Amino acid sequence: MNSASVWGDLLAGLPVVGSAKPREQGLTCVLDKYLGESGLRDLIAVAGPYIDVFKLTSLTSAFYDEALLRRKIGLLRDAGIEVCPGGTCTEVMIWQKVYPDYLKRARVLGFSGIEISDGTIDMPDALRREAIGRAAEMGFRVFSEVGRKEWSPQTGLADLAADLKRDLAYGAEKVIVEAMEVGQSVGIMDADGHPSEEGIKTLLQAAGGPEKVIFEAPLRQQQELFIDRIGPAVNLGNIPPQEVLVVEATRRGTTGVPFMTAYQAGL
Repeated sequence: MNSASVWGDLLAGLPVVGSAKPREQGLTCVLDKYLGESGLRDLIAVAGPYIDVFKLTSLTSAFYDEALLRRKIGLLRDAGIEVCPGGTCTEVMIWQKVYPDYLKRARVLGFSGIEISDGTIDMPDALRREAIGRAAEMGFRVFSEVGRKEWSPQTGLADLAADLKRDLAYGAEKVIVEAMEVGQSVGIMDADGHPSEEGIKTLLQAAGGPEKVIFEAPLRQQQELFIDRIGPAVNLGNIPPQEVLVVEATRRGTTGVPFMTAYQAGL
């Protein structure tokens, strides 16, 4: 818990989650669509210690004033938060055949991470290997993503597991399991937004444990379930900015299903 917490001494018995940034497990990865400079300053002031990766989704970074974008990236980097343009941005750049120039521009702007995905486009394995390797060679933290967008033909569980293992072998630092913002009927999520228990087990086995996997979990029920099933050090992605502190509280067993589980275990 943040040492500056007003309740810190009273809650010393709660479990300690993760470690100081940069963390390898227990990552909270935020999806951002709209925050301006003032809103971002507020978010960092309130929840900065609990945010590990910040993604500017859906090519939104293309529509910023450059000076504002640089200031926004600078605020995040100064707070020890990795920042990346998102997988859709990368897909568009690959589709437009400007990927090498995109990486150079991303480096100049200050981005520290690159997400490689094929949620919409088709990406042969050779191109995927090259894309991951080129980004890593330029010093980016490389996050890949497996699974298709909701409007694309969905990938079966065996293929998801194989794709995850492939990307780790190609050099991705961590692999994101697609759930989009809707969190329903995508990847291992069913129509009601519940992740498949078999899917969780299969992907964790393919990755050799939870450290290398980031499960997108935009919905509260998903965040609670992943934390309950896998543990507080699970990596979670597509977290809305306003949910960061609730996710941290859930990791510590003080909200929802994890709270009930912890309470009942202590009875």
